[in-house]
Amino acid sequence: MNGKHVLRDNVLLGLGFVLMMAALYMVFLYVSTEKHTGVVQRIFYFHVPIAWVSFLAFFITFVFSILYLWKRETKWDAIAFASAEIGVVFTTLVLITGPIWAKPVWGIWWTWDARLTTSLVLWLIYIAYLCQIQCGDRHCRLH
Repeated sequence: MNGKHVLRDNVLLGLGFVLMMAALYMVFLYVSTEKHTGVVQRIFYFHVPIAWVSFLAFFITFVFSILYLWKRETKWDAIAFASAEIGVVFTTLVLITGPIWAKPVWGIWWTWDARLTTSLVLWLIYIAYLCQIQCGDRHCRLH
């Protein structure tokens, strides 16, 4: 590997670590506590960016799946698959952090609101997509 790339990667890693620590400091110590929801409001500093990343990952899956269908080059399919995996991880985190916030604020873990249900359906569709890609023509066994 090129020494120039290693230096760049180490600088970016260090910068990312410093920025992450600054963000965590601000979330937990700098920002004041919200008046009505209290400390539980701080989960939004994680929940909202995680949701945006999950939607971005699924948009990338959409774009590269279209490219694969158009060009029939496996590299586009591989990018779509990798992005779908990232999207499933982040959507799982959204479906976990959302109810953690909802319980103290709404008094229930889950409500069948259109946004919540759509996120769950999206997650299930992409789980099926990943299962289909992984298993191919065989029966998918999840045990």
